[in-house]
Amino acid sequence: MKTHSVSSAIENLLDNFFLVQKSTDNISGLYSTVVKEAEYAVIKKALHLTDRNKKKSARLLGISRNTLNAKIKALRLGE
Repeated sequence: MKTHSVSSAIENLLDNFFLVQKSTDNISGLYSTVVKEAEYAVIKKALHLTDRNKKKSARLLGISRNTLNAKIKALRLGE
């Protein structure tokens, strides 16, 4: 049985990303880009799954509500 994990899902996404690229010569900052975009996606998904309940979203993410509020503002995920 094949197990599914976040890291394997990210690897699959990166495989698809690099299939489209002709070369890695024009790619820089991949690490920070992936981290930033993953943070955006996971916070957006948590808010969606909890009907934008910040207390539940923060608990799901394992961060404080204050941290979540700061990230929502920084990532422009406001209502």
